[in-house]
Amino acid sequence: MSTIDIFKKINRNAFNEKLIHRYLFEQYYFGSSQQRKGLLPERLHRLQVNLIVPEGSKTEAGYRADLEIFFKNKLNGVPVEVKWHLDDFRKDNQKKYIRENDGFLVVLGETEEKIFEGIDVVTIDHDDFADWIADNISRLSRESLIYQAESKKLSSKNQYWVVFLKGGATGPAMNNFHRMLKSKKTKPFWAFRQNPKALPHILDMQRGDRIIFLFGKAGLGMAMQKDPKTEVVLCGYYFCNIAEPYYMALDNSRGLFFEDAERKPGINDRKWPHFFDFDIKKRSKKGCNIQFGKQGEFAEAFSNSFNFGGGTPYPLSRSQYEKLKDRLYKLTEIKV
Repeated sequence: MSTIDIFKKINRNAFNEKLIHRYLFEQYYFGSSQQRKGLLPERLHRLQVNLIVPEGSKTEAGYRADLEIFFKNKLNGVPVEVKWHLDDFRKDNQKKYIRENDGFLVVLGETEEKIFEGIDVVTIDHDDFADWIADNISRLSRESLIYQAESKKLSSKNQYWVVFLKGGATGPAMNNFHRMLKSKKTKPFWAFRQNPKALPHILDMQRGDRIIFLFGKAGLGMAMQKDPKTEVVLCGYYFCNIAEPYYMALDNSRGLFFEDAERKPGINDRKWPHFFDFDIKKRSKKGCNIQFGKQGEFAEAFSNSFNFGGGTPYPLSRSQYEKLKDRLYKLTEIKV
């Protein structure tokens, strides 16, 4: 008679390695100086993080690093390999690539090792990791339901955003938008500038969120004032739903679409590295001139959107979104 294992344990591993990647991605960008240093080898403590590429930008022998960190004023990225435990770091091609490109290894499991086969080893602080999960569990759960379960019951929790792009009907922003629409009529995309104050909002956008692009002028000078009395004149707007939130385009087609075509900057020198895709639901009539009037309660959203990166997403409350929509509808004819 065969022996049957009657002891069936529940799976105590409630997440996979990708969650560790996400934790590192956000802590390198948004963590305190102490938190960032704790996740970097000492030789990199004095460098300033500029860009982080999920799953690296280079492949070698079928291998791509889990993350690649680009530091300011440094040409090459630093590859990062992530493992549960030091013992999981076994593949020779991974070791070779990380070693030859001055990368390092990050592990969650406890280890006293600081260097392994000539490679720097960083250990994640368990308390910090647990605190990050506790602080972000609602957002992470919502993302999982949207992407893995394809949940359609979260519409009541959609977020609302505005992007204010300064300039006239023939200005660079509008011209780039039209050029993009001409090249991608059915799958429009946009890219945002690198700005530390705007980046948290860029990364927080979710599939299904509502976003309004506004093109126009407000006040005098290069910056945009937060004064509610500032007059706004618009030359166009687009009501959109986010189809695919944050990603980085590493190719030379989309990745360089908004960049200097002649210079073709590398990843670390690109001005507009943060992309997202969207569906256009409604748009203003071409060539319109909308006397919006005083920016009023939208002063903070409009000014922060423009001042933090020349037109990046800034959150609106649902009430603000509905008021802005109603106001624009009343001022113009709508092209559906």
